[in-house]
Amino acid sequence: MVNLTSMQYEQLKAYDNCFIEYPEITEIYSIFDQLRFNQSLGGEPESFLLTGESGSGKTALINNYLSRFKPGSNWAKQTILSTRIPSRVNEQNTLTQFLVDLDSKSGGRSTRKRNEIALGEGVVKQLKRKSVELIIVNEIQELVEFSTADERQTIANTFKYISEEAGVSFVLVGMPYADVIAKESQWNSRLSWRREINYFTLFKDERDKKDTGPKYRIDATQKKHFARFVAGLASRMGYENTPLLTKNEILYPLFSMCRGECRRLKHFLKDAMLMSFKENKNTIDKEVLASTFALKYPYLENPFECSLDKLKIDQIDTGSMYNTRAMTAENKILAPRFTDALPLSMLLSKSSLKV
Repeated sequence: MVNLTSMQYEQLKAYDNCFIEYPEITEIYSIFDQLRFNQSLGGEPESFLLTGESGSGKTALINNYLSRFKPGSNWAKQTILSTRIPSRVNEQNTLTQFLVDLDSKSGGRSTRKRNEIALGEGVVKQLKRKSVELIIVNEIQELVEFSTADERQTIANTFKYISEEAGVSFVLVGMPYADVIAKESQWNSRLSWRREINYFTLFKDERDKKDTGPKYRIDATQKKHFARFVAGLASRMGYENTPLLTKNEILYPLFSMCRGECRRLKHFLKDAMLMSFKENKNTIDKEVLASTFALKYPYLENPFECSLDKLKIDQIDTGSMYNTRAMTAENKILAPRFTDALPLSMLLSKSSLKV
């Protein structure tokens, strides 16, 4: 067990539960709100496909939006239904999951004896009774991974029925390759809104017509975006001396550590807070970060102990994909690809880096 004072515990808890809302997320929330507003007009509901890599912040985004609505009793209004695709994907399990997340007593074992039509009617009834304005379905990529085209079509028809009968829009949230469902006729016309949450990046390809390969250099706009996010996390750590983490000698190693992944960055900084408590420091500095990295990743070169001219950085290049032609299940999901580890000194040079 970690021995913390009550103040340190609350400080760590506050940080762990903080959320940084940047412009792209504000736009996504505005779409959520617009879909809810459209529901009040009584027209045909639209649907929204939101994708992003693992660790990009999709679930945190949903939870932060849900926090705006106070939960009530089982019979109270439930503005947002937040649910997920069940581990065993089929129409009955999906509808049962909806009822469970609606806190409906009809979502128990008895529903397994009922047919899908009755389940669908039950979901619509509960949605209306609880005045649900928006349905958010997470882990939608599992429809792609664990169902056939016919099964996806059946669930698409079920979602259409629920959406039209209850007058509620769907938000489908999942991995980037969940866009496979958007290419199917049953889904394509219904997903009128689409957005993707990306990892942070630091450099861009500036090749011109004469170049045959990538030509990379630091992107000032993306660097500022990443720095603002880091500063936002630092400001929520609760130290009397707010950690200064946006200086180049810290910001670049932080990016090297997380490769632009939001979750990895936030978790690492939480571990750094614990390290600062152990070392009786009243803030987080480069030494604390170096100690934290050495503890977590003893098998990797420590970026916080590396001079900037020798530091190397990589970032996401191609997102995860679904190979529809793969013969085996293990070959169907293609992991995201990252760039080569590029020297920071070359990325910062005026001539940029050509590979």
